[in-house]
Amino acid sequence: MTMRNIVWIDKRYPVDSIQIYFAASLELQEELTNYGFRIPRSIDGKIETPIPIIYGDFKGWIKQREPITIERLIPPEWLGLKLQDLGWEETGYKGRRAFHIPAEEVYVDIGYDGEGNIYLKLDAKGYHLERVSIRGVNPEKWNNWAMFYINAKYYDELLNLLKDLVGASSVPISTIQVGREVLQGGKEITFYAYTPKRKDVGIPITGFSLCLGCFSLALAYFKAKSRENGVSPDVMDRVRLRLDYDPSIKTGLKVGVAKIIGKSPQIMFKLASNTPKQIRGILKDFVKGKARGRLSYCDHRDKTQLIVINGRLLYTALSTAKQYLSRLPSDDDHARMLEKSRK
Repeated sequence: MTMRNIVWIDKRYPVDSIQIYFAASLELQEELTNYGFRIPRSIDGKIETPIPIIYGDFKGWIKQREPITIERLIPPEWLGLKLQDLGWEETGYKGRRAFHIPAEEVYVDIGYDGEGNIYLKLDAKGYHLERVSIRGVNPEKWNNWAMFYINAKYYDELLNLLKDLVGASSVPISTIQVGREVLQGGKEITFYAYTPKRKDVGIPITGFSLCLGCFSLALAYFKAKSRENGVSPDVMDRVRLRLDYDPSIKTGLKVGVAKIIGKSPQIMFKLASNTPKQIRGILKDFVKGKARGRLSYCDHRDKTQLIVINGRLLYTALSTAKQYLSRLPSDDDHARMLEKSRK
């Protein structure tokens, strides 16, 4: 994605949490398979090479953060590293091997251009790699696949900033509707803005560009796994790991508010797509899921992770969704709702 004539404001917002499910991309799965990686595992089950999930979830908590259990993580030894290399501390949790992971800094920078677009650029100074979904569903089936959250205390400041950057007028509010999602088995409740006929993906975007290889731990992981897969580590210099916006794919951004149990209310941004795609698989003939974007080569120098959206549309969506902050449950009510749903 060309990044010319963009003015970046002298302010960055701390991100409470970020999750980029590159594992949800059939494009990446097909590319890595074509180069000899057995994604997610070989037929004999001995080689497991899941595409990493980029994960950082270290702010916004109103209760003590629990350690992360081993089955969710890509452990340091899969990267050819030791616990101390990543600063992890091993512990136990509910009878399972688990880890305390140090706080990880993530920020979003905001820019704008002369065409009224807002640029949301993610800077993940710290993160870890995960390998499975807590929802127990293959992520290539999902619509939502890349998301980040900001504390709701920044809501008014962010709206005022957008108003200053793109002007006070907004798109007609009648074009914006609000949907509700209950996710993570009831642990997350969201209200998000969408435009007509786009409830499944939110509001239209101008572009995005996200690269798995620009997360250096992910690149180290594939290089460490290459020999196990019978692949030369040098192949990673040729594999396409960047996903760019493809106008032929139904893509959008779910902008709204979220309440995750144990956390303060948040502003939510979720990249979603819902165009069917099918590739050849390893364990089965075909794998069906959702298309995400167009693969491109990246040298991983600039480490750009970017979403672009019309500023006035974003302003209207955020303004509309803000009205639903009061509909998010308190943490106690949320916990009771979750407990009731389990009975």
